[in-house]
Amino acid sequence: MVTIVGDLTDETGKPLAEEVELWLRDPVECIERLIGNPAFKDSISYVPERVYADDSLTSRRYDEMWTADWWWDVQVRLKCGKLSDF
Repeated sequence: MVTIVGDLTDETGKPLAEEVELWLRDPVECIERLIGNPAFKDSISYVPERVYADDSLTSRRYDEMWTADWWWDVQVRLKCGKLSDF
């Protein structure tokens, strides 16, 4: 249990505190379980994609990580073997 103090105050101006339960998990294990879960197979993308908001392909839509230019840049660096750039 951890006590946290937020930015809200009570009627006297004293900051409100709350006791919360903190759970710790190995992030690599969490990612492995998410990637390995067949329920998510149609929801996870591993390749970059340029998504457009219009038929003329002039307005890009950015709504997921793999639609960003960053994702394309990472793929190029990985293909070039430049892992040290990360």
